[in-house]
Amino acid sequence: MNINKKVISLFLVLAVTFSIVPATNVQASTTKEFADLDIISDTEVTVEQAEEWAESKGATSTFISLAALYWKYAEECGNVNPGIAYVQAAKETGYGNFGGVLDESYHNPCGMKTSKGGGDTDPNAHQIFSSWDEGVQAHLDHLALYAGAKEYPKDDTYDPRHFVTIKGKAVTVNALGGRWAPSAAYGKEVNALYNNLLAYSGIDSEYEENIKPDNSGSEDEEDKENKEEEYIPQFPKEGTKPKVPEISKPVKNVNDNNNISSSIGWKQQYGNWYYYKSDGTKATGWINPDGNWYYLYGDGSMATGWLKTKNKWYYLQNWGAMKKGWLKDSGKWYYLQGDGSMVTGFSSINSKTYFFDVSGTMRVGWFEISGNWHYFNTDGSMLTGWIKPYEHWYYLHSNGAMAKGWIKLKDDKWYYLNNNGAMATGWTVIGNDTYYLNPSSGEMFKDTVIDGWKVAPDGKIQKRVNDGPSSSKLIVIDPGHNYGGDDGAYATHNRVLYSERDLNMQLSMKLKVKLESLGYKVVMTREETDRETLSVTQSLTKRVELANNLNADFFISVHHNSAEASSANGVETYYSTRAQDSKFGGFYSESKISISRRMATNITNRIINKTGAINRGGKDNNLFVCRNTTMPSVLVEAGFISNPTEAANCANSNYQHKIADGIAEAVSNAF
Repeated sequence: MNINKKVISLFLVLAVTFSIVPATNVQASTTKEFADLDIISDTEVTVEQAEEWAESKGATSTFISLAALYWKYAEECGNVNPGIAYVQAAKETGYGNFGGVLDESYHNPCGMKTSKGGGDTDPNAHQIFSSWDEGVQAHLDHLALYAGAKEYPKDDTYDPRHFVTIKGKAVTVNALGGRWAPSAAYGKEVNALYNNLLAYSGIDSEYEENIKPDNSGSEDEEDKENKEEEYIPQFPKEGTKPKVPEISKPVKNVNDNNNISSSIGWKQQYGNWYYYKSDGTKATGWINPDGNWYYLYGDGSMATGWLKTKNKWYYLQNWGAMKKGWLKDSGKWYYLQGDGSMVTGFSSINSKTYFFDVSGTMRVGWFEISGNWHYFNTDGSMLTGWIKPYEHWYYLHSNGAMAKGWIKLKDDKWYYLNNNGAMATGWTVIGNDTYYLNPSSGEMFKDTVIDGWKVAPDGKIQKRVNDGPSSSKLIVIDPGHNYGGDDGAYATHNRVLYSERDLNMQLSMKLKVKLESLGYKVVMTREETDRETLSVTQSLTKRVELANNLNADFFISVHHNSAEASSANGVETYYSTRAQDSKFGGFYSESKISISRRMATNITNRIINKTGAINRGGKDNNLFVCRNTTMPSVLVEAGFISNPTEAANCANSNYQHKIADGIAEAVSNAF
């Protein structure tokens, strides 16, 4: 036993040297990028390895069983790499645990929507497959089409969104970002999961899961200088730094006097190891016969694996010696401190801070602790300062807690973090005041003029500046809908998908350029790069408050229509004769209604003159944005995307220019 144990000890020392804990992949402002992968490619991963990987992630038995289907159908579904599709399904379904609007009954492994589409939170917008066989094949076919597989699109597919317009749009995994899902980082996240599968399966991978974490910080030199300063009263009140539990340092090695030696020593009996003292009796409890700690149960048998004694957890390796330091067990990382006991809570290890939950598992990614959100890198280390794990920027205080509200960093620069922690940009309503935050950096503008508005030294919008004809009128353009909470109508004709949300933005951008060329100040309620996913009421409220706080002269909401009957067509423009909701002040103005009614008719007539479309007229309707804005307001429905001919027109750039010309002329004539 002693000779064998020495050999095993030497082997384990060498193994531990090369296999400790994942390396840092996400830095304070960047995410580690793996080499891009072709969606149509081969994999060395077997079904069995994929199943074991999924099980290590806490997957359901149903999801684990799906691996066999992905490997079964991959070849006939465009030769898509089944491992890539499987890890994507893991991401989309939470390893089969779901938790969103879908459940197992949908047999939908990738969150696929119906051909008509709809909101992410609308269960009726998602496809229900009759079996997992159908759902997996639909997923593979959709990936194959994105990747540009030969002989695709095909006729015999379960894929409800098998549109020719997406063929070849995402040949590689990283290219799925911004296409399969709105997030630009989506493809990279799937890529990282696939590399994790490779690493777990013992296949060469860039996923540095077996490298000891380095001691370099997560901030660059400039980030290190961005430390919080004291609050200055004339500016918005700074959010207080949340309190978090104390960080405990691991217990150092203990010097016990339980060393033991014996002329008999180790003996294996009935499949168990025992340690006999020189008097022939069996040792029990903790012993240290050779520089390693072992635990012997009451009957003298040697413990292996997890052991709980005196309310502490320990891990005994398969040859009995107590483990210390980093341990990976069943795909999860643990840390065993100096006395061998498992760490929980915050802990400082090699100058980095980690968090281990009540089970001892090292956390990665976003995790809520004592009411505060923290972000832990892929190596488990807690990040601070500015981070951009996905598409939004967040700020983490020096104690790791995610910031909310106002924060002030170096050089007297102010930033605002929304309730979800994401950095606000552009025109932003906060409380009863409106601010302008740099669209690229988030920094609050102060003591300047933005879009014809005077911005005070404290960042608040004060008054309009009369600096010539160009600032005489302010028009707010509202590209209707957003990217999930209220994403508008969809229609598919001849395998071409038409999205109202995107058409609204295309038309709004053209209208903005035309109005600005006529000398008007123009503010958009959302920009091309925005990926807002607020609920309907929240989104509409934000748009109304922006226009009201800016005291705009006119508000135009741009939309495209949809109807059950594909024959419905034409242009119509709405206004409202209702008073504001009480929470907006209950404002009612005959003048506003009169101008809005006239503008609705004029805008429709001008569009018809330019395009030759059917004139459905100006109409009174109790629409939220028209009702609650204080200035004259209209909502333009530029055409029916449910009508094949009109949908094609509305997606045509030249046709969009004609609509924009009509609206701009009506505004110019009125103001």
